[in-house]
Amino acid sequence: MSLNFSLRWWHALVHVCRRWRYIVFESPLRLHLRLQCNANTPVKKTLNVWPRAFPILIVESRPRLPLSGANIISALKHHDRVYEIDLSITNTLLKRLNKVMKKPYPVLTRLYLHIRKPAAPVLPDTFLGGSSPCLKYLHLIGIPFPALPKLLPFHHDLVEVDYRNIPNTGYISPEAMATALSALTRLKVVRIGFESSASRPDPSNRPPTSLTRVVLPALTRFGFHGASEYFEDLVARIDTPAIISVDTWFFNQLDFDIPHFVQFIGRTQIPRSFEEAKLYFEERHVYIHVGHRDPPGGKRFRFTLSIGISCHELDWQVPFVAQICSKISPFLSNVERLLITASASDSDDGSTSNVAFPDWEDFVDNPQWLELFHAFSALQHMHIPPRLGELIGSALQELTEERVMDALPMLRHLYLPPPSESTQQAIQPFISSRQRSNHPVTVYLTEIDRF
Repeated sequence: MSLNFSLRWWHALVHVCRRWRYIVFESPLRLHLRLQCNANTPVKKTLNVWPRAFPILIVESRPRLPLSGANIISALKHHDRVYEIDLSITNTLLKRLNKVMKKPYPVLTRLYLHIRKPAAPVLPDTFLGGSSPCLKYLHLIGIPFPALPKLLPFHHDLVEVDYRNIPNTGYISPEAMATALSALTRLKVVRIGFESSASRPDPSNRPPTSLTRVVLPALTRFGFHGASEYFEDLVARIDTPAIISVDTWFFNQLDFDIPHFVQFIGRTQIPRSFEEAKLYFEERHVYIHVGHRDPPGGKRFRFTLSIGISCHELDWQVPFVAQICSKISPFLSNVERLLITASASDSDDGSTSNVAFPDWEDFVDNPQWLELFHAFSALQHMHIPPRLGELIGSALQELTEERVMDALPMLRHLYLPPPSESTQQAIQPFISSRQRSNHPVTVYLTEIDRF
């Protein structure tokens, strides 16, 4: 029998005796029993063997059509028994799902649908029959569902909404999204992500200055990937007093105007300034991550803020992150530790290697680095990676004589991973100038994990 069990401990018990079998079968919910169906489960032959009180999990990460599609569809037809759905699907299977999943699923608590191929079919307005009252987790990855704002208000128990890799056919305006989320008073996590920069909202429909914002009282984590204009429009319409983590990724553009973002963070319980920051320069993107430890000196961050930008060349990355740091400078005014990393990916799986980025040293001007460092006026500890050591060292050479305190005035400790002779040579003029100005900087040769 190709029927898997999410909890197998009870499988042996039902074979002990008739009485034990009766006890187990009469208490499936209390014992958290589940029947797990996958693409190879002969649902029509086996599922009805078990008591109807047993909730069904439908899980398949690698659908194989057409036979596997038939088994998945057969399981989905048990609307009143399906407890969880976790499917990585094809366009063909999604079309069949659209026809089957038009009825409510009264006991469904978790729905995860993921599609990797482009041009996915749009989910209809009738999806889930308009209401599945027990739904708590909704994940739609790569699947367009423009009618989502109509569905959300009928699911008050939702604690997590993940709508990412949204194609253009699944676009939802910031205003409609904010209004739909306002009905979810128990929502703790929301992630919204678009596939392309076409997600920019209509400029003629930007939020007015005197806008009544909706409150998401339970939201603690907020993730976004898309155009900065969309994010600006969205956060101008919401308040999240309980938020502890904001993770944003913006598409490449020349100018980032994010006043509503700054005001949004200012209306949360996130501290007005952070103590630690990390800058990641990678082959396809750059991002800054800042954190606040509570209690101070603890191992974990209590509050985090991350902002990333999708771009390839370092001569774009440095001015972009400098621009972002300038915009959020009030939150960086107390940063004492800065860790800079640089890595490149030379494989399809995203793994990193020691292959240097091509021609980095030929494109980044020293003023771009100094503009970046201006945001960190309280910085005392800075770690420089080997790939960027000579570039940063060359920029710091301009901080000599009368300009020696123009940037990083509080810097006291500089960490260089060994071996770093070329980096030390590039850094030495800056170190000497600081020594002569009676603001010495101590250099340490240490690995990144000792920072």
